[in-house]
Amino acid sequence: MAIMKNYSDIKSKPQYATTTYRNTDVTMTVSSEQVATKPLIHPASATQASPQIKSKAAPTKSSAPRPAFNWDDIINRTFLSLYVQKDDPLVGVGKYDYAFHIGAQRLYIVVHHESMDVNTLQLAQNRITALKQRAATKLSKRFQQIRQKMVVAQQEEEEVATAEYCVGLTALSVYFEDQEYPIEHDYSSQFFQEECVLDLDDNSQTLQLFSLGGMLSIIKLLQTPSDLLTFLDYHRPILVNQLPYANEVTLAQTFLTSPKFFERAIKVQKQLVNIGLLATIEERLMDATKSQQNAKLLDKKSEEADSTQQAELIQKLQNYAIMYQKLINGLAKRQHDLGQTLPVHQVQLLVNESMYTRMSIIEEVVAYADRSEAECRSGYLCHQHSYNHFGHHYVLIVYGIDKDAQYSREAVKNNYENLLMDINSQLQKPVMKEYFILGFDMSKHDGEGNITVELDAYHQAGSTMTMMERRLYERVQALSSL
Repeated sequence: MAIMKNYSDIKSKPQYATTTYRNTDVTMTVSSEQVATKPLIHPASATQASPQIKSKAAPTKSSAPRPAFNWDDIINRTFLSLYVQKDDPLVGVGKYDYAFHIGAQRLYIVVHHESMDVNTLQLAQNRITALKQRAATKLSKRFQQIRQKMVVAQQEEEEVATAEYCVGLTALSVYFEDQEYPIEHDYSSQFFQEECVLDLDDNSQTLQLFSLGGMLSIIKLLQTPSDLLTFLDYHRPILVNQLPYANEVTLAQTFLTSPKFFERAIKVQKQLVNIGLLATIEERLMDATKSQQNAKLLDKKSEEADSTQQAELIQKLQNYAIMYQKLINGLAKRQHDLGQTLPVHQVQLLVNESMYTRMSIIEEVVAYADRSEAECRSGYLCHQHSYNHFGHHYVLIVYGIDKDAQYSREAVKNNYENLLMDINSQLQKPVMKEYFILGFDMSKHDGEGNITVELDAYHQAGSTMTMMERRLYERVQALSSL
């Protein structure tokens, strides 16, 4: 079965227009608001105190020890929990607090919670600044101690880390009448120049410092591990070169609309063009970068049109990325209800996909509304590739609604191994790293045009076939087609 036929032609078709769909299976939210169990204390100006926040009850002061800040609980609410590596040799007493292995990349995090007792919640800005400065300084010193005394252990892994990120997270709070109140804060470039000077001599040895609330907001904005790490790549030289930015969240928003955000996708497409799998790079990707690079050359009207187009693309990226995640959640829930679990590695690969890849996959699903009745009855397949990792290939199968359809859900379930083998045999120059079949069941609808989509996922790692294996496989295929 030549399922790779006309892949380049399919990928060069115009991009689908936005379509409204209610097709999610299960919802998932990651919110910085969940962290605060009490009202946040917002910083005020240096001459103005924060507004009074009254607790509902004023319990008598207790001498009982206060519970430790629960960093584990917070991290477990984010996608980072999928990638925690507890046995990493760089984690432990006197080392990093957390290690996350995201593919071949490593994210190390040190955390610090700073608090103080107060007799009023009307806090002046200078007290909050001092608390923030104390937390940042402690984390910076601790990071330097880790770096000075630690000889980076050679990890016994087949895959060597391609990049390493060191992040510090701070949480601030005050205790008033034995109740804890989190303090909202962030870090600007001015803070690192005036209040807490970081060691910026070595780009690869720089601690990238964020507030906990800021990091959770960034995770919510970028949605994926791969886009988060790309943002850290974007953030680090800005920090090292002391370029101005208002705060970390504003910088992440700037990143999302910058050419840097689309660089990986263009790089992957160039590689696919070089091996003949694509004819040309997507026009939409080129437009997304050109509109930023040529902004100074545009007249006001053209600039406004490009700005609107860019905003629509970003909104689509975020909405479709959420839909993608909900489909994965729905798959995981159905497996759980059956007493089964998805392989962790498979889930890690799917969740790590970039927002652009997620959007491109969901666009194919949304295009179901434009397919012919015959295609909907028999089912159909289309191809997609990762825009984040060269060598990750997807075959998307929309199941046929007819019971005896070629691509019915049952037929794919019984034959997915042969399909994956077929994909692997046809993509040998070069061999891809990972193959996925993503099956979409569109049969559940309410009669009013609203479809509930269910996702199935089948995975196989790519492998090189010997000449003898290829010949044998081709003979088997030829016999099976008789």
